[in-house]
Amino acid sequence: MTFEFTTLVFLVGTLVLFYLAPPKLRPPVLALVSLFYVAHLSRFAAMVLLVTSAFVYVLGAIIHKKREENRRLAKALTVVGVLVCVLSLSAFKLGDLLSSREKLPGSLSWMLLPLGFSYYIFQSISFIADINKGKVEHFPNPIDFIVYQSLYMKFISGPIERAEDFFSQKEKAVTGKFLNEMNITGAFSYILYGFCLKLLLANRFAKYTDILIGNPDFHSRGALIAGSLMYTLQIYTDFAGYSSIAIGFAKLFGIKLTQNFKAPYTAKSMSDFWRRWHISLSNWLKDYIYIPLGGNRKGVFRKHLNTVIVFLVCGLWHGNGLNFVAWGLAHGFLSVVDDILARLHVWDAKLMQIVRRVLTFCSVSLAWVLFGSGSLSSALRYIKYMFLGTEIDYSWAKEMELLEMSSYQLWIMLIAIAVLIVMDVFSSVKKKDLPELITERALPVRLLVFYVLLVLLLVYGVYGPKEQVIGFMYMDF
Repeated sequence: MTFEFTTLVFLVGTLVLFYLAPPKLRPPVLALVSLFYVAHLSRFAAMVLLVTSAFVYVLGAIIHKKREENRRLAKALTVVGVLVCVLSLSAFKLGDLLSSREKLPGSLSWMLLPLGFSYYIFQSISFIADINKGKVEHFPNPIDFIVYQSLYMKFISGPIERAEDFFSQKEKAVTGKFLNEMNITGAFSYILYGFCLKLLLANRFAKYTDILIGNPDFHSRGALIAGSLMYTLQIYTDFAGYSSIAIGFAKLFGIKLTQNFKAPYTAKSMSDFWRRWHISLSNWLKDYIYIPLGGNRKGVFRKHLNTVIVFLVCGLWHGNGLNFVAWGLAHGFLSVVDDILARLHVWDAKLMQIVRRVLTFCSVSLAWVLFGSGSLSSALRYIKYMFLGTEIDYSWAKEMELLEMSSYQLWIMLIAIAVLIVMDVFSSVKKKDLPELITERALPVRLLVFYVLLVLLLVYGVYGPKEQVIGFMYMDF
């Protein structure tokens, strides 16, 4: 799903086709419109999607049939399928790496990573592995599998769905009625909340973080610290905004997608952060890499080694540069250190638990500099200048002038951040997503909240031809 007005028009058209169709034809309608959407973005991506899906589905069907008859064959086919998926992802990642260094021959231009591939190839791996383990009770037909792989609202940036969780919803999705008050208001809550995160916050931060993170040599220490914090909030509000919109869109079709975020910056530890951040990816890494490596079952050293390996893979999944490798390893080592200190009872006192929360946020925020910089050297310079300062000693007024940030924009940003903090803390305490909490209110309260959010979007949102609006950040991974 891309960030364009035409996406909303496409949604309305798809809803009309979906609910006018008889229940048996609803999955084919959803498959066709999703494939059309992908092909509209990139015909190459659509071709790779179809070839990959055909291979994975056929292999999965054979494994499903042979799992009881010939266990060894089923296991061997599972290994082959997983290896093919991993090698194909590695080949495309290598193509991107060579292309970024202008070393990719023209004859190999097809090796560039197709849109959405990183997400649905992980779904393919889990599909094959889960079939082998007997975890897929509702084995799909080819049409349902195409929907699973290509569903347009999650195709580009996830969430990464599990086969059984997805296919078990089919009956409800194909027989559901559109005119369902709770379903519509629930979907609208997620969609509106997601657009607020994107337009009120993420796009506003993006106007300044690109300048600061891209040019650490030309700004003061204070501005660089502010840039790091803004980027920390930008990547959260951007990706969480996308995920919330995707969940809302899917709800309109009677499909429940995985919630990817649960107030991650309220985390009490590094491991707790990853239970709240990009949940579908972190759960995938845990279930299909960490646990098969032995998890925490083979002693403390192996647990810590497995943790570092998982985060190294996480970094490589996000990008090819050394900055992504450093980001992944940083999270791995920080998680290990946090666990060691917990084993030494350093965090037992209530004061130290508060310190742990603060250090977790600061560590995550610092690591985002590695993630967001164009190169490792640029990221290290940025971090160096944050701690040691630079020869530039601009006042904040001068920095605002360089950033073309007015006092009016600054106040909007500060108020929006304060509201975001309150909402996340409230959501964390209630242990429910904010859109769900809105949906639980009485209809008059819901309508009032919707009205207020719409007004805020229209008046203070960063959108339109005059604004430098960027697409969703996680479309690049």
